[in-house]
Amino acid sequence: MALIIEDGSQVVDANSYVTDVEYTTYATLKGLTVGATAELREIELLKGADYLQSLETSMKGTRASSTQAISYPRYNVVLYGYLLSSDKIPTELKQAQMEAAAHANGGALFIDAEESNIASFAVQGAYSESYHKGGSSVRIRLDRVNAKLTPLLDDATRLVRT
Repeated sequence: MALIIEDGSQVVDANSYVTDVEYTTYATLKGLTVGATAELREIELLKGADYLQSLETSMKGTRASSTQAISYPRYNVVLYGYLLSSDKIPTELKQAQMEAAAHANGGALFIDAEESNIASFAVQGAYSESYHKGGSSVRIRLDRVNAKLTPLLDDATRLVRT
């Protein structure tokens, strides 16, 4: 599958906000490790776009069209106190996709579930472990991605009176 770039004009079947050239340039500047071939980088970018899609319900504004393939472009997005034009793709969104894509190069962006419900384990005199009820779980932290996305997300702590 080839990258189809959303440029703000509601491109049919768009699946990325970022080109391979933009991604490799960004990765070089930031010292990020990315796929060695265009095909591998494309997969990373598609995974990054999927991650952004998973956050759409938390994004400011609304889609510019009900038929567009991915979250942006959007109406009513206020960025740093200014209304973003509904035909623009914010730099922060592109950078978030590239950060997520680079993370996808070395690991997963999503985990269905991983738990360990060991109640107790011991090797006499050498080792012992036990877990609380419910066991442990794994959660992926994408702080670099979320730092780029924060200005584009609704403030969950804001109180809205009706």
